[in-house]
Amino acid sequence: MVTNEELTNAILRLEKAQEKTDEQMKKTDKQIKALSQNIDGVNKSIGLEVEEFFYSSLKKNPTIANVNFDYVYQNDKRNLRGKTQEIDILLENGNHIAVVEVKNRVSQNSIDQLDKIMDNFYYFHRDYEDYKLIGALAGKIFPKHLQTQALKKGYSVITQQGDHIEQINPK
Repeated sequence: MVTNEELTNAILRLEKAQEKTDEQMKKTDKQIKALSQNIDGVNKSIGLEVEEFFYSSLKKNPTIANVNFDYVYQNDKRNLRGKTQEIDILLENGNHIAVVEVKNRVSQNSIDQLDKIMDNFYYFHRDYEDYKLIGALAGKIFPKHLQTQALKKGYSVITQQGDHIEQINPK
């Protein structure tokens, strides 16, 4: 049989052990938070690097869907009536306007995001209402099945091949 004193001592030991565990969990939480911030920073840096690569490439050869463009803009951001639209790269020539969504790794969400940008483009860019709109998705890592899906939706596919880009246009 366990005495009251032994039971009390066991409870005290458990409380001390729980305090140590709580302390260690707080330290671990801080480490995870710091690591998450570092990873987020690395991901943002990679994303900016990929955007800069495609922007520089399109500036050298401003052609999408066999249409030549005169102007190439980076990071177009519009706010209208509480809504916001951001476009990674915008190309314009007086008759056509091209929207390029850039991703390090293209996913289904990337295609959905481009769909939304295209659907709302003229809402945010009324000055281009008479222009023909072209959509393109650029990615460093761009799985074949997503390339096929983007092409079926009528989007041009732009990929990184070494130090240059390759483009596949919808039929």
